[in-house]
Amino acid sequence: MRFDRAALREVVSISDELGVLSFYVTVDPRADPGSRPAWRIKFANDLGELRGRAEADPERARRTAVLKRLDGLERDFHALLDPSRPGVGRVLFAPVGRDEARTFSFQLPVADQMVLETTAYVRPLVNTVETAPPAGIVVVSRDGTRVVDYRYGQAEDLGGMRFEIASDDWRDPGGPSRTDYPSHGTPYRDRFERRVADNVARLTREAGQRVAEEAANRGWTATVVLGDPPLGEILAGELNGDVIQLGSVAEPGSPTKLVERVRPQLEQARTRLGALLAGQARDGALSGGRGSLGLADTLGALNDSRVAQLLLDESREWSGRCAADGLLYPPYATPPGNPEITEEPRMGERMIERALDIDAEVIVLDGAAAEALADVDGVGAILRW
Repeated sequence: MRFDRAALREVVSISDELGVLSFYVTVDPRADPGSRPAWRIKFANDLGELRGRAEADPERARRTAVLKRLDGLERDFHALLDPSRPGVGRVLFAPVGRDEARTFSFQLPVADQMVLETTAYVRPLVNTVETAPPAGIVVVSRDGTRVVDYRYGQAEDLGGMRFEIASDDWRDPGGPSRTDYPSHGTPYRDRFERRVADNVARLTREAGQRVAEEAANRGWTATVVLGDPPLGEILAGELNGDVIQLGSVAEPGSPTKLVERVRPQLEQARTRLGALLAGQARDGALSGGRGSLGLADTLGALNDSRVAQLLLDESREWSGRCAADGLLYPPYATPPGNPEITEEPRMGERMIERALDIDAEVIVLDGAAAEALADVDGVGAILRW
């Protein structure tokens, strides 16, 4: 199943009183399907431990349901571990009380683990896809453009625009260069080549405008332009946002090979965006504006549905408390009215669920971007008001 933000919101909504099984595994596509590589052995061992915990569950109905569901997932596990199938990182979500399962695969590794909770465990999924937020790659030459959309580990060739030069522009009378207008001293071939260059420049600008529309429609966080100047510069000049211009590539190859060519630039763009958003959150919070810093203030903003973008350090985990009405609180907080409350060791998971429930965007911070919030629990937000 192809992954996008709509799919993430659907996954977050998966819940079951008996539990939801969440499986994450990274496979090696070069492995022999009949072999027992380390990742397959680990999966079997973790599954055995999960079965053991289910067998020890004192609640008979849940114990029986979980064990039956695990038995019923054997075919799904076989597909999940099959190295011949597409994708490196594999994810499977299966409610215990319903005979349904959702699977996703990525050209990105995931953190191997198995979790049984009342809702789908999505934080590892969010951490994975946020390493490759939506971006565009454009190759431009005198022949035209090629556009690739890259998001969540998947690269898709969108085609492009072929530069067709009018036949009159290509007509060469042959013979040695001559001067049609001696008073201007302009040889025919020079004027011919200049006319072709002007047409290519015009078509490049038009292509850039189309790419700008594509970028806006697809929500690209960055656009990489591959092409020798001046064409690369002309096209880049039509784009908005974070535009990265590189030299031309001799053999563009497949969309995946193009992504590998520009991966360092995409990773740097992700960090730049995270640092920019962290700075906006800090400036907004310190000025009494649309920003929050730290766990307590951000949880309060989530409870009030004021968060537009939730910023989380990818390497941190938080604990806190959850009230029966779904509101979230920092550790040791006592909610007004003394409602029923439970301790929550995975507050990062609950924050992500709440953010997606109120249609907020979740941004996972790495590197310098995460350091920008290191002194405030590694969490912040840009607010709607």
